[in-house]
Amino acid sequence: MRPASAADWPERYVIRAQQLLTMTGWDGKPPLQATLAAIEGRDAAITGLCEDMALTIRGPRVENVAPFATRPDPSLPVVLHTPLAMPAWLECHTHSLFAGERSREFAIRNTGVDYAEILEAGGGILSTVATSREASDEALFDSLLARVEDFARRGVGCVEVKTGYGLSLEHELRHLAIIGQVAECSTVKVVPTFLGAHTIPAEWRHDRGGYLTLLLDALLPKVAEQGIAQFCDVFCDRGAFDLQESKRILERAAELGLKLKIHAEELTYTGGAAMAAGLGAVSADHCDHLRDEDVAALAAAGTTAVLLPGVTLFLDLAKRAPARRLIDGGAAVALSTDFNPGSCMTQDLGLMTTLGCTLLKMTPGEALWAVTAGASRALAFSGGEGLLVAGGPADVACFDVDDYRSLPYRFGENHVSALVLGGVRVV
Repeated sequence: MRPASAADWPERYVIRAQQLLTMTGWDGKPPLQATLAAIEGRDAAITGLCEDMALTIRGPRVENVAPFATRPDPSLPVVLHTPLAMPAWLECHTHSLFAGERSREFAIRNTGVDYAEILEAGGGILSTVATSREASDEALFDSLLARVEDFARRGVGCVEVKTGYGLSLEHELRHLAIIGQVAECSTVKVVPTFLGAHTIPAEWRHDRGGYLTLLLDALLPKVAEQGIAQFCDVFCDRGAFDLQESKRILERAAELGLKLKIHAEELTYTGGAAMAAGLGAVSADHCDHLRDEDVAALAAAGTTAVLLPGVTLFLDLAKRAPARRLIDGGAAVALSTDFNPGSCMTQDLGLMTTLGCTLLKMTPGEALWAVTAGASRALAFSGGEGLLVAGGPADVACFDVDDYRSLPYRFGENHVSALVLGGVRVV
């Protein structure tokens, strides 16, 4: 990655895109109809598809969006001419801070031992907790920064990073501090999330009430005092925290001023998604076992459903998140990798758009909206992130394909030709 410095970059310039997706048309979209013309028209509306467009950039903001032939200032240099441009992608659910890997578990799981069994036997998350506690600050910092930069090479301009591999007062605060340090020096925006409620750590396995008390009375207040985490997340599922424990954690986090997220309905049904929606959670993530009443609750509360089809693929799960019911029911949907060493060891957000289409039956336009404007909603952004609009951030991903549908269609390839963040090219 080149450094994000404006020293040798024009203050005001134009990006010309043969196809431009502004991602401005989700609200008010028509119902999906099973004809090619209707699907294409609906996707064009959702994505704000325009042909041969000029994005005028001034400093870190978009100044104007107009047809290239009628752009306001033809004297400005065309710095980039690309077949396809859209907002930089946002990666809204990752566990990118960790040490070690779990390829041995991957091999065991593929013989028929399921993910929850491994976790309950002391493996899974707990094995990564052990290696991440042992790792030095320098090692964790270097690996996280490298992963964030790898996301950028894939067109990602913002990465949410959770803790959850510390699970003690010392290590959760240490890991948050490292995330904060990476956020300060990275050209990519980093959003820190506290996930001390990832599972019960080994030393508390025979006193889960004691660990819950630690979370409520010590960890959460210290996290709020530290001031790095923007969100509190909780894993509400088999082998982790039950519904009532999760509710107590989220209520305490809200009291302390943290925004709320939840891992819910991944391995089993818990009712966690609807509970979190009732508390005003920004997002409910996974959602594979959602019921119709949960879809309605998320839509009514404005809680974004973050769907993680890479986990479905990697763990070979039978249940799939009901993307169509969510979208048709009025809920906002985001897609993410859930990048982590146990259940989805990939940083390929583009692949998630493919799986969103093939496994979850989303349209290409819906899938691309879900990694831009949808992911922005899952991160509670309100400044135009995930959109390309006048006055919004000049965060633009450019791709070397002639049609936006080729991105989920031509999977397994990195089609990014340029990434502009804050008006400066970084890839």
